[in-house]
Amino acid sequence: MTLVRRFIVLLFFVVCICKLASAQGEFAEDRESLRYNVNQFGAKVNTNGFGFVYTFAQRVTYKLRRNYEVEYDYVSSPKEVKMINSYFASYNSNVKRFIFGKDNSVHNIRLGYGYNWMMFEKRDKNSVSIHLQANVGFSFAFEKPMYYEMVDSVTVFNNMANYHYSRHRFEDYYTGKVSDIITKAPFSTGLNEIKVRPGNYVKLDFSFDFARNAMIVSAIEVGGIVDFYYFPVTIMYNQPHNFMWSLYIAYQFGRKYNPTLNRDYRREQRKLQR
Repeated sequence: MTLVRRFIVLLFFVVCICKLASAQGEFAEDRESLRYNVNQFGAKVNTNGFGFVYTFAQRVTYKLRRNYEVEYDYVSSPKEVKMINSYFASYNSNVKRFIFGKDNSVHNIRLGYGYNWMMFEKRDKNSVSIHLQANVGFSFAFEKPMYYEMVDSVTVFNNMANYHYSRHRFEDYYTGKVSDIITKAPFSTGLNEIKVRPGNYVKLDFSFDFARNAMIVSAIEVGGIVDFYYFPVTIMYNQPHNFMWSLYIAYQFGRKYNPTLNRDYRREQRKLQR
């Protein structure tokens, strides 16, 4: 985890603490309904990529909610280094930066179930409720092979070098010379070779909800995720992993609603609140 990411996590903690300290001591007038469901969306930054999450939650008791979640993560490796072949880029505008040694582009989907415990509630106006969340479920990592455009051979005619190249996997045609890699192949190359690596995951986090309206969710979430795959997942060449972990920070937003009320009635109530 880089120093910048550590600073971001620390900064959000400080912001949340400041919001807690800035509460004026006035009791909040609005309260959550006795029974409600939550539709909640979020975007997050991980120590190994980024992602998005959707959570559907049901209130079980005053301080307990049951969570069902779906997550998407783009997974990268800390060893990824982007470079460009300056020789070919000097006369070919189609030459783009590539990640040297990347074997697969990995996209992860998680389906999970868990609970949300409210540790501290919003007793005062403009205060923050703090929640502890724990989820477990299934992970599905999708490996899409990375292809590179590499030099196959060179012919010389009238003192001019003509380079012949085609698309190869890093592992198929690596000769030890970086200059043989011209650029990365289009993303569509290798779509028909996608492999699925199933597994399980565990997630633990703290959520800080600072929404002023009791029936609205606006929260910062900080936590960690551990994934275990039944078959190795490979991002960089010759570096398979059955076990991956990451820390993340996310912004969550959503709305609580009483499921016993008619949908049209709830829609009218939302209009009146605007």
